[in-house]
Amino acid sequence: MRPTTSTLAKFAVKAPKVPVPLYTFAPLSQVSAAELPNNGFGKGSYHIPKTKFKHWPVYLKVSNTRRTTEIRKIQGDIVQFKNDLLKVLEDGDKLKTSLNTTAGIVNIKGDYVKEVKALFDQHL
Repeated sequence: MRPTTSTLAKFAVKAPKVPVPLYTFAPLSQVSAAELPNNGFGKGSYHIPKTKFKHWPVYLKVSNTRRTTEIRKIQGDIVQFKNDLLKVLEDGDKLKTSLNTTAGIVNIKGDYVKEVKALFDQHL
């Protein structure tokens, strides 16, 4: 009689299974904010991603005779970004700006698209 898999299974020695230790997470009360990865982003730092065509999200809005420069997609501390931008732009202390913190948009009165894009190419 030829051995089959069903008859061989009766005589097979089963290997013992090694127990795998479960990973336990530390309780939230023991973890501080300094131990978390990327803990510095948000306050005092910002990021402006490029569009899908690799352009900076800086646009000129024209309505009648009003021309405003709009910078979109600002992530992080938008107030710090505005302050840093006005320091670098010439006559930055005289420029009128408005912020939309929920949408991440900064509007600057006037046409400063080329200057802002040149600054982004140098600094970001």
